[in-house]
Amino acid sequence: MYNLQIALEQVSSTGGDVQLNTKRIIETIHKAQKNGAELIVFPELCVSGYGADDFFLKDQFLASCQKAIVEIASHAGARSIVLVGYPEQVDEVLYSSIAIMKDGRIIGNHRKTVIPNVELYAEHRYFKAGTQSTVFEFKGLKIGIVVSEELFSDTAVPDCDLLCCCAAFPWSRELSIEREQFIHSLAREKQAPIIYVNNVGISNSLLLEGCSSITNEEGQTLLLLRHFEEDSAVTSMNQLKDKEHPVYCKSTHYVKELYWAVKFVIQEFIRKTPQNKALVLMDGSLNSQVALFIAMKALGKNRVSGLYIQSRFDSPKLKAGIQSYMDDLGIKLFSWQLENELIHGFISQAEHLVDEKWKKDTQDRFKSSIFISVAELLGAWPLGCIDKTQVALGIKDNISSFALTEFMPLMDIYHTSLVQLANYINISNQTDIFPNELLEASATKTIKKNFIYGGRATKVSDIDEILTLYIEKNRSVKQILNEEYDNDLIISVIRRLHQEEWYRIKSGFSPKLSNRSFQNDWLFPSIVDWDQIDITSL
Repeated sequence: MYNLQIALEQVSSTGGDVQLNTKRIIETIHKAQKNGAELIVFPELCVSGYGADDFFLKDQFLASCQKAIVEIASHAGARSIVLVGYPEQVDEVLYSSIAIMKDGRIIGNHRKTVIPNVELYAEHRYFKAGTQSTVFEFKGLKIGIVVSEELFSDTAVPDCDLLCCCAAFPWSRELSIEREQFIHSLAREKQAPIIYVNNVGISNSLLLEGCSSITNEEGQTLLLLRHFEEDSAVTSMNQLKDKEHPVYCKSTHYVKELYWAVKFVIQEFIRKTPQNKALVLMDGSLNSQVALFIAMKALGKNRVSGLYIQSRFDSPKLKAGIQSYMDDLGIKLFSWQLENELIHGFISQAEHLVDEKWKKDTQDRFKSSIFISVAELLGAWPLGCIDKTQVALGIKDNISSFALTEFMPLMDIYHTSLVQLANYINISNQTDIFPNELLEASATKTIKKNFIYGGRATKVSDIDEILTLYIEKNRSVKQILNEEYDNDLIISVIRRLHQEEWYRIKSGFSPKLSNRSFQNDWLFPSIVDWDQIDITSL
């Protein structure tokens, strides 16, 4: 087999910005050709950006993409083939296509034949399926093309000497591993190397992971590009075959990948906002400390700050502890006083009706409103710290629970995983970024709410395990009842989960970091009397 020089171009395309995407693709082609690349492979829909969404319904936008693909083709040299993903409009039909370019022109085209019909991707809203597989010859090799989901279709994968997959797959630890294993199996079955080039970046709430790779015909990963970063490589099978390990090894540590994912999400989201900086509401919780630390790593110390709002219900040590944490990191803390006649006057009008808990919750609601206003005053984006356990059950144990901001990067992370994330940060930094007593308190945390388990103290870790079985693994209630948990606890947790459907509608933006996030993969009726439904039938 001819020893082809292959370029994997793992680019981050901006949805809707055809001019910027085109410029970057052309620059990348020139660089790859200069480095001797003969086959240059880009991801799916990289001209338009995978997250262009309803731009795909605009004729003018599609015309701009068509003009761009012609311009890109003019930069393809006589000695190389370039594969570029773009939206192809033919009359009234739109395809997700891969243009095959050589010698300044488009010499072929592949139209994606498998269009996912799930809300998560929404491709069926815009694209029609092509009808033919594609194989072209170059340097004596038969090279096949598939796009994303075609990889898993027996009829879509052609017989060839080398298979190129142009993709836009999101990150999920479990699905990422399954996808890698499938590529290994497919390469062995077809006895052909697989060039896999995946998009990287954020497409609305989808986190596109990158992790492009070269797999040989024996099902071994010879080259792996990075998670959550633009990356590229020009290499050949002969150059890789003597290496014992990939140039970049995929992590076997879920929490490490989770850290990379949250960091990348914050970096991508905040840097593309007009404010270009973040404000975190500091309330002494582990959530707020983890969010602030990762934001600092993602944006730098000058683009993140904290806000502490003091009320009469706060302990004297709280502000000192928060200030000490901020000082250790070298990040500015803004302070605000909640004590004023307006707030006290409002609360005092209900003195004869309410208890201290209502007063504290009301103070926290005022704090969350002030948080949003101060963020606007400082020209920063308010970064919420609520986690998935809180969102699932409506548990308001920190101020951030009342501040449903537009951006909540921890919202798809269970409390238990958040504790693991904090432990990982401490270990990897070889210092106690987060105090041991706070970690211990968070790891052993119990809640005592009248809507769960009859108000008895319940470990959050047990609640997370039940939620994981029901949400992520899609187990029925009857199946979960066979596990080693109290039946009353299971029923009360799942009933409460569904009772919160109505309130989750108000939640802000959150990236998808789990198998089943509330904003992307979760759809249940909200106008339902969940108190009357037999939970064991679900």
